[in-house]
Amino acid sequence: MSEPYTKPFKGMIFNREKIDDISQCVCPPYDVISSVRSYYVRSLFNAIRLELPMPLPSMNKYSVARETLEGWLKKGILVRDNKETIYIYEQEFEVEQVTYLRRGFIALNKLEKKRILTHEETRKKAKEDREMLISTLKTYTSLIFGLYEDKQQEIENILIGSEKDKIYDFVDEQSIINRFYRMTDIEEMKKLILIMEEKNIYIADGHHRLDVSYKLNIPYIPLYLTNMYSEGIVILPYHRTIKFQKNRNLNKLLKSMEGFIDIEKYPLLDNNSTKIALQKISTPSKPTFILYSKDDLTNLYILTEKAPFSFTNNDVHEGLKKLKVNVLHSGIVKKLLNIKEEEISFTQDPYKAITQIKEGTLDLALFLPPTKVEEVRDIAENGLYMPPKSTFFYPKILTGLVFYKYE
Repeated sequence: MSEPYTKPFKGMIFNREKIDDISQCVCPPYDVISSVRSYYVRSLFNAIRLELPMPLPSMNKYSVARETLEGWLKKGILVRDNKETIYIYEQEFEVEQVTYLRRGFIALNKLEKKRILTHEETRKKAKEDREMLISTLKTYTSLIFGLYEDKQQEIENILIGSEKDKIYDFVDEQSIINRFYRMTDIEEMKKLILIMEEKNIYIADGHHRLDVSYKLNIPYIPLYLTNMYSEGIVILPYHRTIKFQKNRNLNKLLKSMEGFIDIEKYPLLDNNSTKIALQKISTPSKPTFILYSKDDLTNLYILTEKAPFSFTNNDVHEGLKKLKVNVLHSGIVKKLLNIKEEEISFTQDPYKAITQIKEGTLDLALFLPPTKVEEVRDIAENGLYMPPKSTFFYPKILTGLVFYKYE
C-alpha cells in the first residue's frame, strides 16, 4: 500500500516546564513582520530568532539560526513530542466588530503538484532567503497554509469532537485567542487521513516555502489546513501603495485611464469617508477601486472598469480578466499607469496609507476589495497565477507553536 497523502508527525514544541508564557515566544511569519527587534527584546526564546535571524560579525544569519536551534534543543527549551500526532489550531478573532472562529489542523502532506494547487506568483529574493533558512536548519520554522473543500464539514466535526490534549491557550498581541491541541485518538486521526486522501489542497499562504520544498525535494511538508467553506475564513485585500522614482502628475495619471476607466471624485472628510468608500467598491459587479494621491488630499477617486481590456497580450485567461486584483495590478497599475514593480509596496491598512500620503512619505495609494475564496480555488484549478500579494488570509498562522525537523 502506498503512503497516505496526510500523516501525523512528532513536532518540536516549546517545553512548558521551561517556558512560562508562550505568547512571548511566538511571532508572525517572516513576510508580515515590520519590527524585528520588538520580538527579539520580547524573549530570548522568541521564534523570531529562527524565523528572521540576525547575523553576527563572525557568522551569517542562517548559521546563527542553526546555532540557536541546536542550543534550544540541547537546553530542553524545545522538545520533540514523543508520539506522532495531528495538531489542532483554533483562532478566535474580530473583524469589523464581527467575531470569527477559524479551526484547522497541522499535519505532514505529501509534496505533489497535481494535488497541491497554487494561485500566486512568487518572488526570487524571498525564495532564496527561505531556501537558505530551511536547508540550513533542516527545519520548517513556519507553516504553509492551505485550504480544502468540505461542504459537509466532516473534518471539522472530527476536530471538534476528537479526544485531544490542550497544549496552549493564550491571547496574542492582536487580541486573537489562540488554542492549540494535539489529537490523542489514533482511530480519529486515521479517519481524518482517509478523508484527506480524496481532497485537493489550495495554498492560501506560504507559496515561497512551497516552491523551496519542491526545489529541496522534501517528500512531506507541514501544512496548516482549514475548510474553505468555514465561516471562519476571512480574506483581506493587499492594497497597493506607490513611491515614484520620478515625480508623476495626478492629472496625467487620470488621463492615462480615459476610455478604460470611469472616474468619480469622492470627498475625503474623515476615516468614516474612507470606510464608506471601501464599502462602495466591495459590491459592484464591475471591478471598482479607490485611488488617493498626494496631489489632491481632499478627494478619493473611485475607479470603475468600463469594459474588460487587454492586459499585456491577448492570451490572458478569462478568469484573470475578471479577477479584480489582476485588473488593478496588471491592468491599471502596470499597463495604464505604467508604474514599475519596484515602485509598488503592499499594505492591509488603508487608513495608514492615507496618513502616509498626507505626511508625504508615499505618492499614491490604490485600494481594492477582497478576493473571494472561490476565486482562489478557480484560479488554482486552472493552473493560473494571481499577481504577488493578492490575498491576505486573516489572521496569519503564528510562528512558534510547532516546528518540523525533516532530518
